Amino acid sequence: MKTLINLLLLFIIFLLSITKGAVPLNLLHLSPIQKEILISVRIPRVILSAEVGSALVIAGTLFQYVLQNPLADSFTTGASSASALGAVIAIALGLTQLLLPFALAFSLMSLILVYKLASFKGKLSPVTVLLAGIIISTFSSAAISLIKFLSQDSVTSIVFWLMGGFQNASFTKDLILFVILIIVFLRLYKIALAIDILSFDEQTAISSGVNVYFLRKELLFHGALLTAVCVAFSGIIGFVGLIIPHILRLLKHYQARSLFVQGIISGASFMMLADLLSRILLKGGEELPVGVLTSTIGGIFFMYLLVQKKSSLYEW
Repeated sequence: MKTLINLLLLFIIFLLSITKGAVPLNLLHLSPIQKEILISVRIPRVILSAEVGSALVIAGTLFQYVLQNPLADSFTTGASSASALGAVIAIALGLTQLLLPFALAFSLMSLILVYKLASFKGKLSPVTVLLAGIIISTFSSAAISLIKFLSQDSVTSIVFWLMGGFQNASFTKDLILFVILIIVFLRLYKIALAIDILSFDEQTAISSGVNVYFLRKELLFHGALLTAVCVAFSGIIGFVGLIIPHILRLLKHYQARSLFVQGIISGASFMMLADLLSRILLKGGEELPVGVLTSTIGGIFFMYLLVQKKSSLYEW
C-alpha cells in the first residue's frame, strides 16, 4: 500500500514538474514551440532529476551500511568531492565532453586511495574509512579552489556547475544513468540479505557466512559509481542521500530491499520536487541552483540528526 501511495505521489510530482516552470504548459493545448520545450527541455530534465535523486539515495544508503554511521553520505567517503575534482579539471581544460570519464576516474581513484589508507592486513574499519574519506574530501576541495583561482576563464562555469542543476539534461544522459542505476539496483536487491547482516557487528556477519571485507568493497564501488555519474551530469547536489534514508527508517523501512525500492521512488520524488521549486521560486524566469536548495534543507536536517544522535555517536 505504501508503495502504491509513493508511486502515485511520484506521478503527480512528475506531471507538475513537466507543466510548471518559466513557461507553463497545458498538455491538452500545446503550440509547436511548447511541444519543443516539453520534448527537448522539460521531459529530459525531469527524468534526469528523478534518476539523480534515486541514485544519490541508493549511494547514501550504501555508505551508511558500510560505515555503520547514521550521518554517512557520499561526501563521507570522498567520492563526491573527488568526482567533482575530476569534472572541474575537465571543465578547466575545455574537455567538457569528457566530463563523465574524468569524474568516474577520479571517483574510482579516490576509492582505491581510501581503501589503501583505511585497510590494515586486508581489513577495513568503518572508523578508518571515515577518516580517510575526510582526508580525500579536504584535498579535493583544496584542489578545486586552486583550479578556480588559476582558471579565470572557466571560473564562472565551474562555480555554476558546482552549485548543482539539471540545465544540461538530455535523453542520452537519462539513458546512461538509467542503465547504471538498474544494473546496480538489481545487484543490490540480489544481495540484500547479506547487506542486512552487515548492519550487525562484524563477527556476527562473518559467522553467518558473509564475506564482510569483499562486500564492503563492492558496496563502496557501487556507491562511488552512482555518485560519480550524478556529479558528472548535475554537479554537486548534497544531503539527498542523508535525508531520504532517515525518513524511510522513521517510516519503519528497515530492511535493505525495502530501503532500496522505497529509496528509488522517494529519491526521485524529492529531487523532482526540489528541481520544480528551483524553477518557480524566483521571478522573471531565473532559476535557483538545485544544490543550494538541497543543501539548505539538508543542513537543517543534518543539524537535527546531530542533536538527536549526539549521545549515541559519542558512545560509538
